[in-house]
Amino acid sequence: MKKKILIILSIVIAILVIGGGIFKIRYDKMVKVFREERIETVDLQQIEDGVYTGSFGDFLLLVTLDVTVSFNRITDIDILEQRCGPGYDASETVDLILEAQSPCVDAVSGATSSSRCIMIAVYKALSNSSMME
Repeated sequence: MKKKILIILSIVIAILVIGGGIFKIRYDKMVKVFREERIETVDLQQIEDGVYTGSFGDFLLLVTLDVTVSFNRITDIDILEQRCGPGYDASETVDLILEAQSPCVDAVSGATSSSRCIMIAVYKALSNSSMME
């Protein structure tokens, strides 16, 4: 009986170690993706009025949003879908972007990756607009 318990315990521990290793590798890859993605200023004078959808994410974090541009200004950012940890939605980032009129803002402390996710999605929405060249 003790031998069966030791075998089962060994299998459970092995599964946990392997699963933890896979999670760590995947998490490190996500962090690298977030660090390497560029966020640049966007010339709002080149963007027609409209609503532009942007999305960015990897593994644990994802955001899809609509950016509304009117009279060469970002007037609204509507988060359509967001995947992040509880309390890490970095919703303040939207206000910072609207105030700065640029996706290049400081990340919200305590939710840096979620902030970058929002900034990158806004940048992608605006840089993929039909008027950008």
